[in-house]
Amino acid sequence: MAKPAKPPKSTKPRVPRGPNAERRAATRAKIMEAAVRCLAEFGYAATSTPLVARLAKVSRGSLLHQFPTKVDLILGVAEYASRARGAVVREKLMPYPDGPERFLQGVDAVWASLQAPASIALMEITIATRSDPELAARYPEFADDHDAQLHRSRRRMAEYLGVPERTEEIDVLAHLTRVALNGLAMESVFIGRPTDDALKILAVLKDMRRRLTAELPPAGK
Repeated sequence: MAKPAKPPKSTKPRVPRGPNAERRAATRAKIMEAAVRCLAEFGYAATSTPLVARLAKVSRGSLLHQFPTKVDLILGVAEYASRARGAVVREKLMPYPDGPERFLQGVDAVWASLQAPASIALMEITIATRSDPELAARYPEFADDHDAQLHRSRRRMAEYLGVPERTEEIDVLAHLTRVALNGLAMESVFIGRPTDDALKILAVLKDMRRRLTAELPPAGK
């Protein structure tokens, strides 16, 4: 007796599951966004792996697979938040070509980046190093890498201004801007410093940059 014919294979394309790396990255992104929200809204002390997992709508096991401890999670957030802040600065400066105007607008760009939830989360993490011994022991590695990136960025800043010989001066001024605005942002978030005061400080920082650029040689010389 002839064997019954096999049914034709379905012509409907199969939708493959995404690679493990892609699923892992998607889960990590949800966790990072939830952790930033948690830190920005509730603070470091109230942030926990169960709360972050609930906000991210992932299982706590999925979170712990990537971040076994709270400090592992927090350091991951620190890296994520610093990249997010840098992305805001680059977006704000995109309309300006390399040169003095871009240098001046850097003050407003940095200030705008400090208003984002990711920056508030990073403030919470920085302050928490005073009270969490494990975080205090591990945070400097992140901070050192971050500072090195900022120094490289400032060297490029001196190059596009056409004065590589004044790199140190520009580095110091850019560092001053960062420190001043970080402190101002902390006062704004945690104390509620008046907006008018912030605008006055921004104006002073921009004036300092304007004076420096006024001393620079014309482009091409």
